[in-house]
Amino acid sequence: MADAKLCGFPLCAPGGVRFLSLTVAAICSAVGFAALQEGVTQSPGFKFYGYMTLLTQATMCACGQLERMLTGERVRVGAIRDYLVLSLLTLSGALFTNWSLAYLNYPTRVLFKSSKLIPTMAVGTIMQGRRYSCLEYIAAVGLVAGLVLFTLGDADTSSSKKKEHILAGVLLILIGVVADAATSNYEEKKFFRVATPSSQPEVIVYANLFGSLWELLLLLINLAFAGDNELGHAIAHSMENPNVLFMLIASATCGYVSVSFVLLLINLYGATVTEMVKSMRKVLTVVLSFIIFPKAISDKYYLGGFFVLVSLAATHELQRRKGGDVHHHRPIASSTKGIAPVSNRMEEAPLAENASEGEAEAPSDAPPVAQQREQS
Repeated sequence: MADAKLCGFPLCAPGGVRFLSLTVAAICSAVGFAALQEGVTQSPGFKFYGYMTLLTQATMCACGQLERMLTGERVRVGAIRDYLVLSLLTLSGALFTNWSLAYLNYPTRVLFKSSKLIPTMAVGTIMQGRRYSCLEYIAAVGLVAGLVLFTLGDADTSSSKKKEHILAGVLLILIGVVADAATSNYEEKKFFRVATPSSQPEVIVYANLFGSLWELLLLLINLAFAGDNELGHAIAHSMENPNVLFMLIASATCGYVSVSFVLLLINLYGATVTEMVKSMRKVLTVVLSFIIFPKAISDKYYLGGFFVLVSLAATHELQRRKGGDVHHHRPIASSTKGIAPVSNRMEEAPLAENASEGEAEAPSDAPPVAQQREQS
């Protein structure tokens, strides 16, 4: 396999150093995204979640286009009509998730965003009659218990928010998670499991370009028909608090960088190793949220954290037993497309000094915009 590249630049470090560098970079950028975004929500008077979504998607689009320019990518592969649909789904997931922050603490939001396993198992059981292993049920039950306990902890510690407001936050983020699941399936079907797959930067650019335009249209419609000038108030708030604008742009940039590092880890070391890194990222995000932005602590948070750790451990063991990746021997797409589709990558031996002939296969839920949504 050719030397690994990030934004067109080769990574020439030895295997162990390269792995450590990528892991630290992936975790730091993801934690930076979360810390900066929560910092925005903690800014006095900030309640402009549509504006937050607009700036986040616009910044993601700019980052993706910059990467395309650095790698010399000029030609669009995906169809515009497919990107229009994808952008609506992407916008729905981001908007409802950001909106939920008006009612939920940030750690609870992080856990809900990690709960795709639950609807996946529910749909598989109801529609396909699938049966799952004991470890899969442990992972699901642990995650459900953690989510419930963290939500109850929010209700206990949020004196300014009534119980129905907490329920509204849960409803909003559940809609966001469902939209994310739909987006993952759609982008994989239309852009990656095809004869000529789109590149990672292209999908991110067009999904977020059209998504930001949809969001701007929504803000203008809301102004015209409901008299809610969120955009004007948000701009005025950012002018009075310039650090908010900086944190929003920096947060989205960190999110994009984190997506790039995670996909590169998948490509080089396989899904098993990458899932371990992502689990560390989630735990650190929750812990640092309580440290950097002190919150009232409920005993339910401790118990919920324990159940989440059990779920993460079960999920990692499941991935290990599955071997992390499935090996294929006939690539169907050129590596010049960036991150190849899930069906043509093989796992390299983790931490190997020299790359093998194959490339690492991503798990089925790891297209670039799906990874982006885990951040956003």
